[in-house]
Amino acid sequence: MALPNAVVLNVPTSATNTYLYRKDDGSVANGGDNMFSPMVKIEIEQATAGDKYVHLRFSYYNKYWQKSADNNSIVAVSNKPEEDVTMASCTLFEPSLQSDELYLTHVQSGWRVMMDNSTKGFYIDKDSVGATLGFVDWGTLVKMPPHIAVKGDNGHYLKAFIDKSNYYLQFASDDSIDVYSGHTVSLMPDGHVQLISDHFGKLWWASDSWIYADGKGSETSTHFWPIKIDNNTIALQSASNNRFCGRLTSDGVTDGLASLTGTLMKETRLQVEELVSRRKIYYVRYRMENARVYDEKPYLAGTARLTNNTDKDDSMAVTSIKAGLPFIADEQIEVSFEISGTLQWDETTTTTTSVTATGTVPVPANTMAVIDYVGTRGSCNIPFSYTQEDHNSTNGRIAYFQQIDGVYNGVSYYNFDFRVRSVKPM
Repeated sequence: MALPNAVVLNVPTSATNTYLYRKDDGSVANGGDNMFSPMVKIEIEQATAGDKYVHLRFSYYNKYWQKSADNNSIVAVSNKPEEDVTMASCTLFEPSLQSDELYLTHVQSGWRVMMDNSTKGFYIDKDSVGATLGFVDWGTLVKMPPHIAVKGDNGHYLKAFIDKSNYYLQFASDDSIDVYSGHTVSLMPDGHVQLISDHFGKLWWASDSWIYADGKGSETSTHFWPIKIDNNTIALQSASNNRFCGRLTSDGVTDGLASLTGTLMKETRLQVEELVSRRKIYYVRYRMENARVYDEKPYLAGTARLTNNTDKDDSMAVTSIKAGLPFIADEQIEVSFEISGTLQWDETTTTTTSVTATGTVPVPANTMAVIDYVGTRGSCNIPFSYTQEDHNSTNGRIAYFQQIDGVYNGVSYYNFDFRVRSVKPM
């Protein structure tokens, strides 16, 4: 069965909304308390052994699932995938979907993955039907910024508006940084959001008609599920009535935000603008203990032709190459730049450095040798944490956030050597 590239797994029968995560001892357990946490993000990698098999990797730690070497518990300790089913470290799993319920089978043993109800840890059991798992596509999760303005399909921003003592929201402002147009977002652990009007200082809530901002609704009516449309456009679906919020003119209210419809339409498309005038990123700490080198392939950097016109065998020096930073040497990653100084945040930057190779190869007498400079091309993945400093557009206040979701991705070239491809007599 096909699964998304990355998921968050949970146990639907649990009393609380908790998610599968990796404990400090490497064991896989149910108990992660926030769907937005990078610690519960699980990458799904298609196995080369067959379309029905996958590898499961916790993105934050870059560790693959496998059976423990000591017992039948499931642990995430492997640095690389292993498809040899004779190896104890085999990381193959077979997912199966039955009526929207996901089950996992450990391929090496053929046993289903179960959860211990007392410890919340996962293990494999020969006679078990397996733990029932739910999953959410990580790519569909919308982590909204903490302070936003919202623009409707009419080109106007959503602002606070009072009519007949009702606290409405109306698409009628041309100024995104006006206090009437600002809204504060709170991320809920289960993926929903709550929003507060900056002007009213009260929670949004959904009635069967309008979205009000007076905080008088029930708990569920203040929860909205954001759905990504494109890079900065979302739709908001009410948790209480499953309707999408959209622009409506009715009952004397013009262009108000309403509980509009159960389907997406142009009036439900909401453009989100983050109210940050300036952002600084610093105190970047790369978690080298969780760095990963993968997708290694042979790489031909260059070719040289060397001619020995003498009657004696000789050794001759050869060539140079350019490679991108950071360098991976002997399968260890070395970071040789500061992300906050050299690179543009949220942009892909290619940096190269010249590396001159000096070496010798034997060339027989009176021959011409073709020399290849060959190495390995590998991708690297380095998680990092950092401090984020945001300057508020509407009031100039500065907010600081400690973030752990950074990932540096790069391609490097390493393990170079000279090899004689062919030798021809002259």
